[in-house]
Amino acid sequence: MSLTGFDVTIVVTLVFGYIAYKTYDWAIRQVVSNTQKKTVAISGCDTGFGRLLAVKLNGLGVPVIAGVLRKESGESLKKEVRNPNLLTFGTLNVGNDDSVKEFAQLVGNTVKDHGLWGVVANAGILGNSGPDDWLNAQDYINTMQINTFGVMRFIQALKKFVKVQQGRVVIISSISGRTPRPTVGPYCVSKHAVEAYADVIRHELIDFNVSVHLLEPGFFTTNITQTATNDLDAVWERLDTETKKEYGKEFFDEYKDSRFSRLSHCADDLNPVIEAYTHALLAKYPKTRYWVGWDTILFYIPLATLPTFAQDWFIRFQRRNRPVPAAMKKH
Repeated sequence: MSLTGFDVTIVVTLVFGYIAYKTYDWAIRQVVSNTQKKTVAISGCDTGFGRLLAVKLNGLGVPVIAGVLRKESGESLKKEVRNPNLLTFGTLNVGNDDSVKEFAQLVGNTVKDHGLWGVVANAGILGNSGPDDWLNAQDYINTMQINTFGVMRFIQALKKFVKVQQGRVVIISSISGRTPRPTVGPYCVSKHAVEAYADVIRHELIDFNVSVHLLEPGFFTTNITQTATNDLDAVWERLDTETKKEYGKEFFDEYKDSRFSRLSHCADDLNPVIEAYTHALLAKYPKTRYWVGWDTILFYIPLATLPTFAQDWFIRFQRRNRPVPAAMKKH
């Protein structure tokens, strides 16, 4: 049986497609050389992503300088890692200029003239949340102080060391920096700003052969999500009588319950984020952006590409069972 021209085209396409896939698969698995000489500084290593990344890199023989908010976190991390001699830690509050400067001095004293291979801006908070009617400008400022200006402080203080090795800057954002979520305004605004900052310095640092990489994870169970409901009561209690009457206690209770319910659907396996971090730091051909989590890949990134009216429709549909403010129940 002879093949037609159409059959040949299909076969050739499949063969080239397979070759292209295998080439891509091979390329993304290639790792940079001399990783034992490529020191990485990480913020936010007390818990969650930062701590797990420090442990992972240490196990791979990569020297790590870990920034921790509390000294005891650094001491316990030192005991946890496989190669404690490859781990240096220092207290770091990215929301404080002096703390960042002191950490930068520690980094300089540690790496001396060798410089850093990577800087990972990982520290972050959720901050106060709820409808914008419940929030004030200070809520936004407090969240941005860590999630936005903290990232800037950390990178601005350490990127001079990265330039020495022509290494990499890695920043964690969130899918909330692409598709804003109602009732988490301060967090979304802070992450949108981080996205813009990463894009700006990516273009600037090209001149120094330094690359910038951004992680956009979906919803994972971390210390941020676990404490997401802790401050809701305080936010509600500080509201004036008029706003409380407009929304009603029933709205608040239902909103708080729905927050618990949403958090129960967060992914418990943090490994995809750690793998993305590791690839961004050590892969020979790293990605510029990493979409992490099936919710990000299958829903939020496609949602971000839709026209605004379509995005609005999907978000309204997703929130169709949301509580209704007391003032609107009269209509």
